[in-house]
Amino acid sequence: MTFTRGRVVVAELRPASWLDWLEERAMHGRQGYMDPKQLKAFSEFLARQPPVGKE
Repeated sequence: MTFTRGRVVVAELRPASWLDWLEERAMHGRQGYMDPKQLKAFSEFLARQPPVGKE
């Protein structure tokens, strides 16, 4: 089920099992798309970032 405002989707209701699947894909799927050189560069970039809320 989706909720729209005008023609824009503002909320979407999904079953908990679908959300678990989506979270798993988001967590591990991103890592699978990076080649080793890109993954290393991205890891180094993240290591240089300040902790959240400490900007």
